[in-house]
Amino acid sequence: MIQPERIQHLNKCKERRGRFVLYWMQASCRAACNHALEYAIRRADEMGKPLIVCFGMTPDFPEANSRHYVFLLEGLRETQETLAGRGIQLVVRKAPPYQAALTLAQDACLVVTDRGYLCIQRKWREQVAMVDLAPPNRSKLKE
Repeated sequence: MIQPERIQHLNKCKERRGRFVLYWMQASCRAACNHALEYAIRRADEMGKPLIVCFGMTPDFPEANSRHYVFLLEGLRETQETLAGRGIQLVVRKAPPYQAALTLAQDACLVVTDRGYLCIQRKWREQVAMVDLAPPNRSKLKE
């Protein structure tokens, strides 16, 4: 059960017809003990849609170095394996996180995200929340 106080709408956009529910993973890079992920799974089940998890990896994250990226990629590999065991696809894009989310959101009926507390993460959420997506594009999802 996800406590209602954990759910915050970032804009007034309505759910729409789409091919999947998108969970934009930005801060909680894990498949266990992740309230936003569990909420996205529940909503996807309710809508009868598959869930796709998206992670955008920006090459210029402030103060990140190669050790940071190695650690992150190792964790994402573990997360991908766990998600695959639940029938969920993880898509990792080399792009600013908000751009990766917006690209995949074009075909999504709903976007769910976790909550990062860094200034840059708040800015990313604001950039995604500002966009009122047009009706979903019916083109095939590219990997």
